[in-house]
Amino acid sequence: MKKALFKDSIKQIKKTNKRFISILLMAFMGVGFFAGVRATSPDMKVTLDTYLDKYNVYDINVVSTLGLTDDDVNAISKVDGVEKAFGTYSEDVFVTVDEEEVVVKAYAIEDDINKLELIEGSLPQNEDECVIESIMKQGINLGDYIEIRENLSEDEDSSFKTTRLKVVGIVKSPLYISRDRGTTTLGSGKVTYYMYMNKNNIVSDIYTRNRYYCKRK
Repeated sequence: MKKALFKDSIKQIKKTNKRFISILLMAFMGVGFFAGVRATSPDMKVTLDTYLDKYNVYDINVVSTLGLTDDDVNAISKVDGVEKAFGTYSEDVFVTVDEEEVVVKAYAIEDDINKLELIEGSLPQNEDECVIESIMKQGINLGDYIEIRENLSEDEDSSFKTTRLKVVGIVKSPLYISRDRGTTTLGSGKVTYYMYMNKNNIVSDIYTRNRYYCKRK
């Protein structure tokens, strides 16, 4: 019975050899793809973990609708499992790029957390200097001045000492590892680019956008 079944299978394969080879190749491709994913996944995790450690990217992001102060940061620093907490500023602003007004996420540079990768130029040393991401360079060059505009109500004061900033460098932020720049309540509802400025340009006592970062032990 087994010999007859074997002979019949061989006969069917010979009659439909092209289909058999096609099915066999698809099976090999499926097994090869699965094996590749299984082998690559751990390497990708290690690569990402190494990258985040290199630029000291935050572990926890705490957000408050009421605003956060240095007292809040100190309180979080004392929580078990937290090595250190950092306050930082960010705000969505309008910037004209290549004659088009777009929404840009503006950050204050922090020395100890979320370190930037400098691609060209230098980091801001003065209050009136800033750095931008590379894709923003299509309409702005090093040495150019850009004007940032906040969406303020009549009784609100600006969060910045100066809104006219000189572009001194091109950077890559570890906070953005994809093309998505996030959403916003301004304009079309989409953040187009990001930029960084000297933290001495910030005049607010409350951390802008009500967030800070902390590293776990």
